[in-house]
Amino acid sequence: MACGERNWQEEVRLRSPANNRISFRPCEFSSEDMDRRRLPLTALRSFEAVGRHLSFSRAAGALGVTHGAVSRQIASLERTLGVRLFDRGASLALTEEGQRLFTDVAPAFDRLAAAIDGVVRVDAPRVLMVNAPPTFTMKWLIPRLSRFQQRFRDVDVRLSTGIGPLRELKMNEVDVVIRRLAEPDAEVPSAPFLSTALLAVCAPELIERNPVTAPQDVARYQLIEAETSVLGWAGWFAKAGCELPAKARFARFEHMFFALEAALDGLGIALMPSALVVDDLAAGRLTIAWNVSGVHERDYFHLLSPLTRQPDISHSFVAWLSTEGADSNRFGKTVIKR
Repeated sequence: MACGERNWQEEVRLRSPANNRISFRPCEFSSEDMDRRRLPLTALRSFEAVGRHLSFSRAAGALGVTHGAVSRQIASLERTLGVRLFDRGASLALTEEGQRLFTDVAPAFDRLAAAIDGVVRVDAPRVLMVNAPPTFTMKWLIPRLSRFQQRFRDVDVRLSTGIGPLRELKMNEVDVVIRRLAEPDAEVPSAPFLSTALLAVCAPELIERNPVTAPQDVARYQLIEAETSVLGWAGWFAKAGCELPAKARFARFEHMFFALEAALDGLGIALMPSALVVDDLAAGRLTIAWNVSGVHERDYFHLLSPLTRQPDISHSFVAWLSTEGADSNRFGKTVIKR
């Protein structure tokens, strides 16, 4: 901001880099005159996006502008505030001042967006926005969703998929989030509703001629893994009491759904969360190659957005998830014990 465009009436003193301050020429500057007409909303919107993604490029993509435009807005905001907001080292990180500002600015933008979204016609249909992992959505949620729709016919359930951390989500754009977690999230109220054992599964015809009679026999087949899995084949073999064979052959896929499809098509044996394959096991499309008890992966949790626009229906949806999850857990135990 040039000094001719004076929004402030107190001289900004030059600060040294050692104090994490930006040195710039004196300009009239006063927090008393920072009224709502002069709030740098465009720059703050860019700052919130960069702080959320910790990437200028991803923030630019989210805002629909260029990398240079975001960079200029951040530089302008840093000059205006007289502090450095980001450490631009090997990886982008918020400074102490930047983190303090982000903590207040991010929820403020969420509340603004929620307020605007809340100004709708009284007779508008109730829309429930649900974000969940893609394979879970396809293999577990969608096959059961009709039961929720039968109870709440006036609710338009809109599904989006994702596996990223919660800080990457705009909480004003979702009502319910589903994620696999090792423990409850500390920032957003959450609860487990669907447990998962990790099973070695394959198409039944794959092992008809050469049945698996010991864990080591599993390594005769191609071992399928998904990059999104926490526990891999080495961990599975360790739980089975033996080492992963040195000559084991692998097929690795970026997404779990691809790994599951590969197993269904007879490409090899895949490690899959039990909740996602229980229906295929019951229908005979998959079989458990060798069952190792006690191999557990993260459970599925439902999280209620603190900025949900539909609190009543959101609570009804997570209650429905809990009921369906309990039924699925019981059904899974009977299928796996066969």
